[in-house]
Amino acid sequence: MFRQRQAPFIDSLSASEGVFTTAQAARLGISRSALAKACSAGRLVRLAHGAYRSAAATSSPTDEIAAAWKLTSPEKMLHERMAYGAWDGIAVGGTTAASLIGIGDFFLTPICMYAPRRLKTRNPDVRSSVRQISREDVGFDHGFAVTRPERTIVDLVLDDEEPSLVRDACDDALEKGLDLEKLRAIVRQLTPGKARKVRRIIEECGLYDI
Repeated sequence: MFRQRQAPFIDSLSASEGVFTTAQAARLGISRSALAKACSAGRLVRLAHGAYRSAAATSSPTDEIAAAWKLTSPEKMLHERMAYGAWDGIAVGGTTAASLIGIGDFFLTPICMYAPRRLKTRNPDVRSSVRQISREDVGFDHGFAVTRPERTIVDLVLDDEEPSLVRDACDDALEKGLDLEKLRAIVRQLTPGKARKVRRIIEECGLYDI
């Protein structure tokens, strides 16, 4: 009976978070056994260990990405992680971000994620790198932090992606309104060696004075 009374809380959490975690559910008093029962009843879909979505919601290729990102700080709600003052620096970027925002010809997986510290994950589809990402350089349109086009292009270069693919990403980003001044600002914040590398590749893409 108690688990049945938890059903409205599960629905509310699903509506507000989309993909949610066991730790988020616990903050609302939702037990693990209630989540298990909801999965058995076909009301929830288990995406990963500790991550769920409503079975009533349309499945999306981004569900697994959302689960991977949310599990990097599983107890926090989305609005808490979006707050500028609480930004933890963990973002989906690189080829995954490029695919999400529609620049270049890249795939969603492996899931490319950046953080200011080494991430611990059991997900074999996550490829993480230590990198400083500013809150101003990410958006949350997909329900998790994704690097914006300017930052994404810089990271594609730093990740040693094929220059021709970076060129295609630049071309697409320009068509979508790439902010060249923002791109310059990001490059100026890099170490001298990384900045030279990014400028060289971007110049090969036809963008000068970066």
